Amino acid sequence: MSDSHSHWSIDELYRSFNAPIGALDCGQECAPYNENGAPFCCDTQHSIPAAYTAEWEYLQSHTDLWHQWQPENFELGETLHQQTPEDMLLLECRGHAHCQRSYRTIACRAFPFFPYINRSGEFLGLSYYWEYEDRCWVLSHLDCISAEYRQQFIKTFEVLLATYPAEGENFAAYSAEMRQIFAQHRRAIPLLHRNGNAYKISPASERMRRCDPADFRQFEPYAIAAQLRFPDEYE
Repeated sequence: MSDSHSHWSIDELYRSFNAPIGALDCGQECAPYNENGAPFCCDTQHSIPAAYTAEWEYLQSHTDLWHQWQPENFELGETLHQQTPEDMLLLECRGHAHCQRSYRTIACRAFPFFPYINRSGEFLGLSYYWEYEDRCWVLSHLDCISAEYRQQFIKTFEVLLATYPAEGENFAAYSAEMRQIFAQHRRAIPLLHRNGNAYKISPASERMRRCDPADFRQFEPYAIAAQLRFPDEYE
C-alpha cells in the first residue's frame, strides 16, 4: 500500500473491510440530532475524512462520489492541511444521500475508531475519537459492535501500520494523548481488544480490567437512564 501499489490493492483492502459496524444503521440513530439531518460522520462541519493518496487515485478512476475538500474558512483549512500527513489528503463526498458503500474511504469505514497503541508500541485493538462522545451514537453503544467488524478493522490496520510506519507513530501519539486526557478526567479508557473481549484501561498504569461492553459509559443525548450509570472507575 503506497502510491506505487496497484488499484487492485486498494480494491482488495476495501472489499476486506466492508462489514457494517453492527446490525443497526448508526447513521439513522444520530442524524436526528444533527441540525441538517445528516449523520455526524458524513457532515464535514463535524468530520473531514483523510484518504491515502493511493485511495484518491483509485476513487478518481472508479467514482464521481468524492472531491478534494474545499474549506470555507481559510485559516481552518490551512491548519487542517498542515496536520494532514504527507501521503494523505482531505476529501469530501457528495453527501450521505449519495453514499456508495463500496467506495467509502478507509477513514469512513473506521470511524469512530482508531487503533489503540500502548506505551510498548503494541496495537491492542480499537478505541475511539473521544471528541465525538457528544455526537456519535456508536460511542454510547459499544456493545453493538460486531465481531466481524472488529476483526476486519484489525486486519486492515495491521496492513496499514506495516505499510505506513508514520501512521503507527501518529496513532501512538494519539493514544498517548488519550491517556493524558483521560487521566486528567479520572476516566478509564475503553478498549475493544483484538482478542474479542472488552476492557477498561487505566490511563496511568495501563492495567486492563475486563468488562462487559454494555457497561461502558453512555453520553448525552444518548444516555438512556443515565442517572443509573456510575462514572467509569479510575484505577
